[in-house]
Amino acid sequence: MDRGFVHGATLVLPDRICSGGMLWQDGILKEIFDEASEIQRFRPEDLKKTTVWDMEGDFVIPGLIDTHVHGAGGYDVMDGTPESLHTLAEALLKEGTTAFLPTTMSCSAEQLKRVLHNVADFHRGQLWGAESLGLHLEGPFLAVEFRGAQATDLIWEGAREGSAQFLANLLGEFPDLVKILTFAPERPDGRELVEICAAHGVIPSAGHTAANFDQMGQAVQWGVRHITHAFNAMPGIHHRNPGLLTKALLDETITMEVIADGVHIHPAVIDLVLRNKSPERVCLISDGTRAVGMPDGEYELGGQKTLVRQGMAQLPDGTIAGSAYPLRQGLKTLVQTLEYPLPKAVCYVTLNPAKLLGIDNRIGSLELNKEATFIRLSPDFDIKQVWLQGKLVFEARGI
Repeated sequence: MDRGFVHGATLVLPDRICSGGMLWQDGILKEIFDEASEIQRFRPEDLKKTTVWDMEGDFVIPGLIDTHVHGAGGYDVMDGTPESLHTLAEALLKEGTTAFLPTTMSCSAEQLKRVLHNVADFHRGQLWGAESLGLHLEGPFLAVEFRGAQATDLIWEGAREGSAQFLANLLGEFPDLVKILTFAPERPDGRELVEICAAHGVIPSAGHTAANFDQMGQAVQWGVRHITHAFNAMPGIHHRNPGLLTKALLDETITMEVIADGVHIHPAVIDLVLRNKSPERVCLISDGTRAVGMPDGEYELGGQKTLVRQGMAQLPDGTIAGSAYPLRQGLKTLVQTLEYPLPKAVCYVTLNPAKLLGIDNRIGSLELNKEATFIRLSPDFDIKQVWLQGKLVFEARGI
C-alpha cells in the first residue's frame, strides 16, 4: 500500500481555494481537507507508512493538460523517434504539463505513418514523463491561404483525390490513437472527413481554414464542435463578414482552443472569448514547439526554419510559428494579466481539456477518487514540484 499526505497547501479546487491538504492511497485521492483544523485530528500513528509533505502555503493545482503541443525541450513529434517523444514528455513534465496530445504537422503520407507508428508505440509503452493521451492530427487537410506555419507544399489541397480514404485507412490502422483532427471544413471532402471522424470517435476541429459564417454553420450540422487555436490561421471577425469565429462565439455547442501565451492573441481578445463562452467551452492550449524550455535561437518546425526571440517563434517572413511557451504561461496570463479567479483559470487548463477528451473521471481536478496528479506552484506560478499518481516525479532545484 502506497500512501501519501500533503498539508499546508493552498489547494485550488474546481470551485474554490482552501488552506488544507490531501490524502491519497495507491495514487488515488481519498480525502481532501478544506481547512488546516481538519488535519489536526490525525495522530502520528495514523500516518505511519505514509509519506508526508508540508507545502508551506504554496499553490497545489491539478496537472495541466495540453491538447495541442508539437514539441518541447529541443524535440518535436515530427522527429519520429522514441528519443524525441521521451525527451518531449520529460520537458513538458518539468513545465507542469502532466498529460498531452502529441500534435503533428502537414507532411507526406509516408512520414505521417512513421510518426503515428512512433506515437502509438510510445503511447502503449510509456514509463515516464507527461502522459500521452493519444494524438492530435493537425493537417494535412488544410486551406493553403491560412496555412500559418504549415509548409505550403505539404498541405493536401481540396482538389486532391483520395484524402478521405487515406484518413479512413489511417484511423483504421491506428485505432483509438487519434483524438482530434484539425482540418478546413470548406474543403470539397469536408463532410466526408467529418463522417469518418464520427465513425472512429475522433473530434473534428475547424482550423487553418477560410470557412465563412455559413460554411461553419453547415459544418456544425455535420458534427464539427471544436475550433483549433481560435483567431490564428483563420479569417478575423468583420461586421459584414462575421466568419467562423462569430459562429463559434454564438454557438454553445462549439468549444474553442485558445493560445494565451501573450503572443498569439491580445489579452483583450482572450477576455472577449471568455466573457462570451460558457466557462466549460474553452480550453487553453500551448501550441508549443521544440523551443519550449529552450533559449532563444534557431529551430525547426514542420520542415521550416523558425527564429525565437524574446519568447516569440517566427518564420523568416515574420509568420508566428507555434509557441515558445508552455501551457503554464496561459494560466499566468489569465490570473496575472486578466485577473481571473484562480479556480476558474485553472479549469481552462485542466478540467475543460479533460472533459473534451472524456477523461475527467480520472484526471483534470482535485476531487475524491481521481488520480493524485498535481503540481506545486510558487506564488509567482513557478514550478516547484510535479506529482504523478501520488509519486513525486520532478522537483525544482533550490526548493
